Amino acid sequence: MTADNSSSASVGRPSRREIIRLAAAVSGSAALGLSVPDAAAAAGRGPDATRTLVGAIRWDAWVGGESHYGSGVNRTLSPDKYHFRLPFYADITVAQPTLIDQSFDGETTGAAPAGWNVTAPTGTDATVVEVSATTGKSARARSSSGAAATMARAFSAQERAVTVQWQWKETVAGQGSLASLRGGSSVAVDLATRVNGGAKELVHRATDGTWNVVQAVADDTWYSIKIIIDPAPPEAAAPFVDIFVDGIRKVRGATFREPTTVLDTLSFGTSEGTACELYIDDVSVRVTESVNSDAAHQSVMDQEIQYAKNAGIDYWAFVYYPQEPLARGRELYLAGEGRADVNWCAVLDGNFTGSYATNLPRLVAEFSGPTYQRVLGGRPLVYFFTTATADKVTQMRTACTRAGLPDPYIVVMAWTAQSAADLKTTVGADAVSRYATGEQNGAPYSQLADAEAGLWDQYAAAAGDVVPTVSTGWDKRTRYDYPLSWEPNYTGFKDEWTRQATPQEIATHLQGAVSWNNTHPDNASANTVLIYAWNEFDEGGWICPTLFEISDAGRPLRLDAIAKVPRTSSGTQR
Repeated sequence: MTADNSSSASVGRPSRREIIRLAAAVSGSAALGLSVPDAAAAAGRGPDATRTLVGAIRWDAWVGGESHYGSGVNRTLSPDKYHFRLPFYADITVAQPTLIDQSFDGETTGAAPAGWNVTAPTGTDATVVEVSATTGKSARARSSSGAAATMARAFSAQERAVTVQWQWKETVAGQGSLASLRGGSSVAVDLATRVNGGAKELVHRATDGTWNVVQAVADDTWYSIKIIIDPAPPEAAAPFVDIFVDGIRKVRGATFREPTTVLDTLSFGTSEGTACELYIDDVSVRVTESVNSDAAHQSVMDQEIQYAKNAGIDYWAFVYYPQEPLARGRELYLAGEGRADVNWCAVLDGNFTGSYATNLPRLVAEFSGPTYQRVLGGRPLVYFFTTATADKVTQMRTACTRAGLPDPYIVVMAWTAQSAADLKTTVGADAVSRYATGEQNGAPYSQLADAEAGLWDQYAAAAGDVVPTVSTGWDKRTRYDYPLSWEPNYTGFKDEWTRQATPQEIATHLQGAVSWNNTHPDNASANTVLIYAWNEFDEGGWICPTLFEISDAGRPLRLDAIAKVPRTSSGTQR
């Protein structure tokens, strides 16, 4: 199968440029049929003290594949099953990313596997077989002690990362079965089985020819193998190989067996020196990064501002990255012509607090900016995500006093009510909140919403003042399929998912948070709620319009629903 390596969208789908044109056409207030909030009211500075401010968390790793951040999130959204999450500004850069996809089930029993170049000397064979105790068929390579059977399949040559997956088992483990990924005559990856001192092992070969243990293997046991191999990583990093067994990364960042800039052949075989019976199934090769979600353009940010304004989003809570390229989203917002229509504030995590003395003066200077979100008569709103200390909070308050600014309204985020309450007391914060809420194993969104609504009461009982979190979803299976470098503990993500919410379910949950604030004025001094999230597409929580939402429905459906949620205790929209 030939991969389309152009930067155009897939057949029948509009390109990002076309999507942005369409988005601009439908995002005006008249097209949406919405009233546009007054700028002063949207800033939380209007006379109506009962109006609840609606904020949304922003996580700005959407900077394209030229950085390892952008490449990482592009990979998480590259599988077809996750394309519905792609943001409206994304491109599908490889229209046909599947290079091999073969289960052998529809093939003729006893025949050679279709599409494979089989070498089977006398006393060996490589054929399609039915396997007892399993459904469907598999390929089997079988050899005697004097010769080897091999099966190799070429795919369209790739100079980009590919993901190779298969299942295999040996009737008797450790008999020297082989798997190789090549580019031309160079072997990039070698995997094999062996018996070493009585132990049966899966091993991979290093550049110097030595074999390194991946893990133990057992007789007549299926193993799911995945290899992610990148001959040209972003930021001029060295080519690398990651090896997974049954979803767990066993080898990370290994070097190529032999140098190559292209990948084009996958092969399996048996050992020449040992009788062996190897079964192979569910073989696939895919282009690893087949989408590009690059928001680092002023035109994209300007469109995002328009979308947020029309939906009545009062402010974005930027996870504040001082470093490039993750700072680009905030910088583009601050340079945007429409920035006065949507305010912003900071969510501080270790990226900021790791160099707190350097970063704090810049943030305090930004508190006085015309679009920085303020509450309670002008207090700058700041969220700390798990990294607050008493010293850091004191430094911030002192710096504001010295700058002639009002005392900041500091909200600490934590995962439980008691830990939030303890943190608030320890550091001297003003209120508590939570970054997000999720459910496990495909629970319905209604279960998430109910649980989160209960947390508002728990946090209030434990800590007093609360900023309720409104989670729009939770599904981290993307990061199980393609683990990110900054999240090494990914294995539990395969179970961390909640079923997708409808736009109306999200709007109903938001309305519940606004109503909670109105009925709990003593626990909602700042009268704001925080949506998770504007753009956490790969974590499963977003309200920013998606590529297919705009191309298929022609509407930002989640934002349309949010726009209709009243923000005042009287139940009127504005």
